[in-house]
Amino acid sequence: MKNNMIKFAAVALASASLALSACSDFDEINEKPMVAGVLQTKPYYALNQAFKGYMQEPYYGERTWILSWAVYARFNGFDNYGILTGDYSDEWNGGTYGLIANSIKGAVVAMNLVDEHLAAGTTETEEKFLPNLKLFARIWRVMAMADFTDCFGPMPIDGFQGENPEFKSVEEVYAYLYKELAEVIPAIDVNVVPTDDQAKCDPAFKYDAAKWKKFGISLWMRLAMRLSEVAPATAQAEFEKAVAAGSGILTGDEAFCIQEAPGATWDDYTPVYGRGYRLSVSATFTNLTTNLGVASEKVLADPGKALYTAPDVNRYKAHIKDADYLGKRFQDHYELNTDNPTQAFFLDGIPANIDPRAFVYYYLPGDNENRIESGYYPTLGNIKAPITEYMYDTNAEGKDDKSLLPKTKTDISYAWNGYTNCFVMDDIAIGYNGIIWNGTSMTTVGGCFPALDDKFRNGKTQGRIFFGPWETYFLIAEAAVRGWNAGMTAEAAYNAGIKVSLEYHGMGDFYADYIESESYNRVGTSVKFSHTTEPVATAMKYVDGYTGNEGTWTYEFPKAANTLYAKVARTPALNDQLTKIITQKYIANTPWQALECWSDHRRLGLPFFEIPSSSVAMNTMPEWTKESYKSAQKPGYFYQRMKYPSSLNNADPKEYEHAVELLGGVDEPVTPIWWAIGGH
Repeated sequence: MKNNMIKFAAVALASASLALSACSDFDEINEKPMVAGVLQTKPYYALNQAFKGYMQEPYYGERTWILSWAVYARFNGFDNYGILTGDYSDEWNGGTYGLIANSIKGAVVAMNLVDEHLAAGTTETEEKFLPNLKLFARIWRVMAMADFTDCFGPMPIDGFQGENPEFKSVEEVYAYLYKELAEVIPAIDVNVVPTDDQAKCDPAFKYDAAKWKKFGISLWMRLAMRLSEVAPATAQAEFEKAVAAGSGILTGDEAFCIQEAPGATWDDYTPVYGRGYRLSVSATFTNLTTNLGVASEKVLADPGKALYTAPDVNRYKAHIKDADYLGKRFQDHYELNTDNPTQAFFLDGIPANIDPRAFVYYYLPGDNENRIESGYYPTLGNIKAPITEYMYDTNAEGKDDKSLLPKTKTDISYAWNGYTNCFVMDDIAIGYNGIIWNGTSMTTVGGCFPALDDKFRNGKTQGRIFFGPWETYFLIAEAAVRGWNAGMTAEAAYNAGIKVSLEYHGMGDFYADYIESESYNRVGTSVKFSHTTEPVATAMKYVDGYTGNEGTWTYEFPKAANTLYAKVARTPALNDQLTKIITQKYIANTPWQALECWSDHRRLGLPFFEIPSSSVAMNTMPEWTKESYKSAQKPGYFYQRMKYPSSLNNADPKEYEHAVELLGGVDEPVTPIWWAIGGH
């Protein structure tokens, strides 16, 4: 069976290789590509296909990345499909299932081809290189298998080899992944140098063995930390093994990063964020970054950092608000049953202080002169600041100029707000909300909220990051806080993670001021590591959105005892050191590490995600009620996993039932996975 699988894969790879530009193809083979033998199929061609497929052509980029993973992580705000409130698409889930499975299969094919080549005898160069290649394929397979089990739950360990395998529990899968990494990492020969032909088949590291080893160690740390709450002794043991194995990814040039291709139309290297979605920022992200550390005026005045052109900072000054200003309040046009502390407030301008990376990731409404026009959303090119918007009369029979509420007129130029997670089909979301939903022009969706910047969408300036150096440091910081042998102090690792992240985005000049900041973001967390004083209710200014009258509002931070984090924290807190670490990890991992940020929240309840709001009952989240926001958060209020696609049940009903049994709950998106809060 294995030999047949290799032969079939060789034919497929031979055909596919003709389209590759970065990796050698089969033109060098004298035989016709479709009859290429197993030994004429280079193992690194197979592994290249595993990398290539995981980059996600537009079908997957839309369904797996934009509408699923980035939504679960709250990178994207309004998703228009109800995914964050427990809905799902069988088609999308099936696509994701197949995407990861095919990448795992590509790694398995590469491993088996290595064995075939070495057994048959090969060149001296390949005899040295191929054993390393098999180890790299095993590391890639570990990463892809972890993504699979973290998305769906139980999975086959020995799958994707041409037979129907048996599903294993998530606990068994993780034990297998640890065993693989423990065997692979010390076996890598860092002295082996690949040929140019071999190196071209690795779009990330060019098969630099030392970098692959570093990635394997960092990946080991990530997967060890995943079990911090369900099996802390195992998590500590595996993390300390990873630390003892050597240095992980610690510098920007060591990041596992694959460059996307600008201008591609339907190719795996087409930018994963390249579909025609607005990709507006979420309230989760804006709450986390507002008021952190650096004066917005300084960030916006720094040419070449947050902005593309040398800016005229004066045009922003009039829109920068006082630090104690919340915004305009529109309580009649927002559903209020959420624990988002900024719900119903619309900040009609730029906050006084902000995390400098926020302006790197997301461009401000109407600020198109300082962004590269991508053409992904043609209407954007016609939107220029200033932008004026209104709310609609909810009692009016239709939406037109006559139903506008004149006193709600709002200049939304450069306004820094995010969408609150909500059930989009309720009677508030589809009502008469000029700023937050349907309006008379595309400005209501295309211009009111910050959106993901083109540098992350155009495939030119930002490669897709699979593992950044900041994550290694934040993992070390978390381990040190837990008292594990991490090799660094928690504070040193925490500050190093912030520094390398800021520097990666050209914002290193702000590091010294940033790490000393003691101001709280909108959910009560500050930057300075030693500053752990909990926030208290604060008097802030606001404007009544319906009358224009100014007033004072007592701003209440989330109640620490009611957060999901309180279920794992020894002492519920909003500003303890672990919260700081995961907050900074989340900000640094935006917008590429959606799965990791989603997993951190499922594991720890960090960073703070608001409970979804809705004016109607949601059968997709049966635990949720209109009163849920008044009490403690529950795992069932948050998306927990991807439901198995129906194709699995259709193909193998017995094994599907086995998988669900191992899951320990119903096959639904709100059922926690074993290592998550509520899953054990």
